[in-house]
Amino acid sequence: MKGKSRFTREEANEIIALIRKKLVSDSNGQKRIRDKIRNLGFYASDFGIGGGYTEIDFIRVTKISEAAGDAHNITENGSSVNSKPASISIKREESDEAYIINLCDSILGQIAIRQHRFDFLRGDAGTTLPVDAYYPTLNLVIEYRERQHTEEVKFFNKRITISGINRGEQRKLYDQRRREVLPEYNINLVEFDYAEFEHTRSKRLVRNKSTDIEIVKLKISKFIKINHKY
Repeated sequence: MKGKSRFTREEANEIIALIRKKLVSDSNGQKRIRDKIRNLGFYASDFGIGGGYTEIDFIRVTKISEAAGDAHNITENGSSVNSKPASISIKREESDEAYIINLCDSILGQIAIRQHRFDFLRGDAGTTLPVDAYYPTLNLVIEYRERQHTEEVKFFNKRITISGINRGEQRKLYDQRRREVLPEYNINLVEFDYAEFEHTRSKRLVRNKSTDIEIVKLKISKFIKINHKY
């Protein structure tokens, strides 16, 4: 083996961003990007995958260790969240959504692709819709619903969208679209709502980890056989 098979989240973050850029670059650009990826320790030849490998191939054949940062918090243009101001990265990592997905990662023994976009899942303007977490080898998507998904929150809902409806209505529309479209592609969708967990009056999770783990395990096990011992 020329490279390595285990990466920290920070290393994986950088490699995934480079892979995305590689797939849309010309041949000269692809060569330069492949060299950068190899310098980070990932050699596709070690795993028998061709030069046209994707981020999903990378995640499938490697192990990503738990470390500071989020391996899959990649923006739509391929840059990592870590390139943004630290306060933005910390806020995302400390969110209830990130907390629940981290529990899912631990229970499933895999690291999800965060904010993944499928080409077949699009909004009314034609833009691809993100999902909170995607596990490619399990054909599993996890969505965490904060309070604005189930109740009226004026701060989030006041703007009128391109669909001619407010953001609250659009959010419900797109949540339903995920429910209808993902199964058509044999992808299981598991949705968690803040109300399923112990939460404060402001609808933030208390984070009683032992209890939360059991809630998550019970719901995921309806779709996926859990072999990993948490």
